[in-house]
Amino acid sequence: MMRGLITECDFEECECAFPGIMRYYRELKVKPDTFLELLWSFIHQDCACSEPVPVASRPAIPATIR
Repeated sequence: MMRGLITECDFEECECAFPGIMRYYRELKVKPDTFLELLWSFIHQDCACSEPVPVASRPAIPATIR
């Protein structure tokens, strides 16, 4: 089980869980910012979506909640 920050150092373990993900990552022209984005695009690479969905900006948190 993988937990926490996943970096390129963890790719060998990722490859065991998701065979082919390392080759997929190496072939990407634009690298994803997070492992979650990489995993999503790897799993959905056969989807009809031609463009990635833009990441929503963080919602403003009122100072009273902080």
